[in-house]
Amino acid sequence: MKEGDFVKVEYVGRVSDTNEIFDLTSEEVAKKEGIHNPNYRYGPVLVIIGAGMIIPGVEKKLKEMKLGEEKEFDFKPDEGFGNRDVKRIKIISIANFIRQKINPVPGTFVEINGRQAKIQSVSGGRVRIDFNHPLAGKNIRYKVKIVEVIGKPLERVKAITDYYRLECELKLENRILDIKTKETVQEIVRKLLTDVITKWVKEVKKINFSGGKEQKTESKTKEKPKKESK
Repeated sequence: MKEGDFVKVEYVGRVSDTNEIFDLTSEEVAKKEGIHNPNYRYGPVLVIIGAGMIIPGVEKKLKEMKLGEEKEFDFKPDEGFGNRDVKRIKIISIANFIRQKINPVPGTFVEINGRQAKIQSVSGGRVRIDFNHPLAGKNIRYKVKIVEVIGKPLERVKAITDYYRLECELKLENRILDIKTKETVQEIVRKLLTDVITKWVKEVKKINFSGGKEQKTESKTKEKPKKESK
């Protein structure tokens, strides 16, 4: 595989020291291991090589693999979820949690300013929280298999919209992509999709969104204002 390739992969991620599974794509394996979650969407996942959609170590190894290959790799923290950083451990007043109606219970995870953190302790009106990834500092093992390579432009676009769970109709003609949805797509989502699609699907030059309630057209390119004639 090479930079820019669209692949769908199956994988099982484990903590090397304990063999505990922290992520997987197979519903069958999840049931076998007793960790099945009925609310989780199982199945092969999209990875665009070079887009940072999976940990650095796996992305690097995918470049050395071929369609249908299955391999197992061990990774140190620097190729996994990073090393633990003491600077990411903060002390915050409990008043901040009270204002947000959050009960800071040690061991639970909370979202603060869009970032997930684990509450380590609560003492003297102060809360100690850890912004490190839960798997930071751990050696991990991945079993990975490439099950599909997506080549056609419209199929690549469909893979991206599916990845972001956007139900839509797609049409690509003369490098102009039309995305039609039943529900109104928020501007931030339109911008995200526009940036990702036009970066990784070179056959798309412009994107139009339609559907929903009073949804405006959004595109990658913007026309320059015309000068008024004197």
